[in-house]
Amino acid sequence: MAGGGSPPKPASDEIFNRIGYMRVIASDEVWAYVTSHGGVLYVNAHRRKCCSGALTVLDTSTREPADQARYRTYDSGGFPVRLCTGGQDDPAALVLELRGLGRHRPTASWTGCAFKI
Repeated sequence: MAGGGSPPKPASDEIFNRIGYMRVIASDEVWAYVTSHGGVLYVNAHRRKCCSGALTVLDTSTREPADQARYRTYDSGGFPVRLCTGGQDDPAALVLELRGLGRHRPTASWTGCAFKI
């Protein structure tokens, strides 16, 4: 569901918090991961060229980036989320999940989508 559709609805075991015009939805697993890996999640949006045009993708890290001034801090209801949208508007919802085979890591989606067109 790239670039459209309705925002995801939080499940009962997820942390849901409304922050201004952006919702942050984080599962309990993400909360446990982030709190055990420094306590802050950094989310960086950047544009990539693709055969069908430019896409905005989100990268996550618990490591502090060098360019801290570009990040805005939001409360996820359990840990701070530092978001850098690269000058774009904030997403309607920032959905945080723990994904990966074998080695789980936090991932972020833009209003429930893996990328923004």
